[in-house]
Amino acid sequence: MTFVLVSTMPFDRGIASARRRAALLAVALAAMPGAWAHNVWLEPDAAGGYLVQFGGHAGQREAFDASKLKSVQALDRRGRPIEVAVVPVAGGVRVQPARQAALLAAHFDNGIFSRVGEGPMVEKPMDQHPGATGGVHAVKYHKSIIQWGVVAKKPLGQPFEIVPLAHETPHAGQPLRVQVLLDGKPAGGIRLSWGEQGAPVTTAPDGTATVTPVAGPNQLTAIRRAPVGGDARFTSLSYEYLLAFPAH
Repeated sequence: MTFVLVSTMPFDRGIASARRRAALLAVALAAMPGAWAHNVWLEPDAAGGYLVQFGGHAGQREAFDASKLKSVQALDRRGRPIEVAVVPVAGGVRVQPARQAALLAAHFDNGIFSRVGEGPMVEKPMDQHPGATGGVHAVKYHKSIIQWGVVAKKPLGQPFEIVPLAHETPHAGQPLRVQVLLDGKPAGGIRLSWGEQGAPVTTAPDGTATVTPVAGPNQLTAIRRAPVGGDARFTSLSYEYLLAFPAH
């Protein structure tokens, strides 16, 4: 695929500005360890790439099998795709967009876990875990808005997705409307929160909710857990989403 940088600034200034935004995102992700349930996110590195991070409980980041990362997307400000190199590294994965991206997205399948009664979770489907009484298929989605633009409010088609209903950089302390989609349709009753910070809100029947960002980096999370019938491997499906973005 061919990538054309879209920027109103000269090339060097545009790259520098984008790197500053990426650095702010990294600071935010590192500064809020207690706010994470098990999520996946992309953290910029010094070489212009991104390290895929997984974890969050009690601030712990965990190594993972690279095969659990199912896809990474990179788009420019107009929503045009950018090629991404995906390279397994020790304990995870590094991704490198061919050019500066305005938005990155990831799909991570953490697998199926099951347990007997109230015992510990084991990474096996129920039909491979004798005596298992319950199981969960845990799937994670992520989106990082690096540069606001038209691409920010365009649904990507992720099975579970938070979509801002604006394309301009939000202002701290000012309301921002978002919409949660499930299989492309509005999803009401979904809990949104800033990790463990502040009171959560719940989406209306049309999937919308109003949140109030802070200056600098923000991380908005959503969780959906639903029972599953007729599958010998698990009894529930868990979706977790993390939307990261900057605000003025």
